[in-house]
Amino acid sequence: MAPDEWSEARELFDAALNRGPEDRDAFLDESCAGRPALRAEVASLLAAHDRAGDFLERPIVEAAPDLLLDDRLDASVIGPYVLRQEIARGGMGVVYLADDTRLSRRVALKALPPGLGRDRALRERLRHEARAAAALSDPGIATVYALEEFGDELYIAGEYVPGPTLRTLLRAGPIPPAQVVDIAAQLARALAAAHAQGVVHGDIKPENIVRTAAGVVKVLDFGIARLDSVSPSLTGGGHQPGTPAYMAPEQVRGETTDFRADLFSFGVVLYEVASGSNPFAADTPNASIARVLETDPQPLSSVVRDAPPRIDDIVQRCLNKDRKHRYSSTTELVAALESLQAEQLSTAARSATRRLTSRSPRWWWEFHQAAVSAAYVLMMYPMWRIRTWLPRPWGTAFLLATLACAAAATSVRLHLWFISRFYPSELAAQRPRARQWTVPSDVGIVAALATATAVLGVDHQAVAMLLLTVAVALAVASFVIEPSTTKATFGA
Repeated sequence: MAPDEWSEARELFDAALNRGPEDRDAFLDESCAGRPALRAEVASLLAAHDRAGDFLERPIVEAAPDLLLDDRLDASVIGPYVLRQEIARGGMGVVYLADDTRLSRRVALKALPPGLGRDRALRERLRHEARAAAALSDPGIATVYALEEFGDELYIAGEYVPGPTLRTLLRAGPIPPAQVVDIAAQLARALAAAHAQGVVHGDIKPENIVRTAAGVVKVLDFGIARLDSVSPSLTGGGHQPGTPAYMAPEQVRGETTDFRADLFSFGVVLYEVASGSNPFAADTPNASIARVLETDPQPLSSVVRDAPPRIDDIVQRCLNKDRKHRYSSTTELVAALESLQAEQLSTAARSATRRLTSRSPRWWWEFHQAAVSAAYVLMMYPMWRIRTWLPRPWGTAFLLATLACAAAATSVRLHLWFISRFYPSELAAQRPRARQWTVPSDVGIVAALATATAVLGVDHQAVAMLLLTVAVALAVASFVIEPSTTKATFGA
């Protein structure tokens, strides 16, 4: 059918669905008078809808016993595959999580819908899916393991990818901006790998993209992918498969498509991931198609606050109605996204540097007081252990001396930190008084550590090295760094 006839057929199909089954024949006779080809096309769409509706409304065991039953096995087994649960369902098939008993691994087992499994064209489509997807080997694409045939049914066994789809993630709202570009770059690299092999997915949408717990993005279901050399007859004589709100204009019009149709769908997904809404989605498929053909969405930056820089250019180029103005290759899209990633990392690094360098002298002085106090507290446990290695009564004297000095220094420094944070007007009066305690305490601890180092140096060299390192660090912190931070903060 010509593109305008196909559009008319879809409109008649939608109108017929709003009538009762008993009124549809009369409606088609009147609407398609003198146009038998158009009437036959609409009737075919209605028949397919009725078959799918009956299948979707009934439990799998009732609707498709021939799919689940094997003459030799129970209803939860298909050939060597033990079914665990249904994990997805769509117009091109049902997907189960299953165990492959031959290789002891989990797989995603996909079959044509019951009732349609004996359709020659759809069976050929499934075989084609396996051939197309099996030619791909990329970390971003779910691997196809085998094409299986049991009785009259065909199945594809593929990699099971645990994790939510982007559609599931979007139910909680837009993806955080920090993750959007990473997801987009991974998806673009996967598509680039497929396009390099001449494979076009044809139905890129959030339902077909999984993000694992490790953050890895994988593309699923090359069920309507096609090799460039495949006969157009596989698509039903001009009928382009896909999901209306994600289809490229040329795909909607029934024209020959190439990798640039995937780029359009990619742009829609990127827009939806960032904003939380599909710019072309409408109440009916025809309304969505009209938006795809006629509407240019608002720039993403006007919809999303804190949208990644330069993402508008990428989205608008992917969503250009004329495919000649999209990216000339998917690798060009990958390069643009990787450049954007590098820019994000650079911006984040500069922001971190600014945050670090923007700390005031007062902040560093307060940090110094807290850090030295923490060091004194942490040294108490080693001091407790070391006392047993010193001759009596010096072990006990060593522990009590370090404990007294550490308690005094820590208490006074934390007092200064508290005053600085909450009563800064009193800090000038408190600092001289505090110094009368901190300086002797610091000297006492450093002296005690140095003495213990000398005593333990022969029998406990590793411990002696630790004590010496801590003594030097505390001496530098107390008698070099602290005077500098104090002068920078208070000028004296």
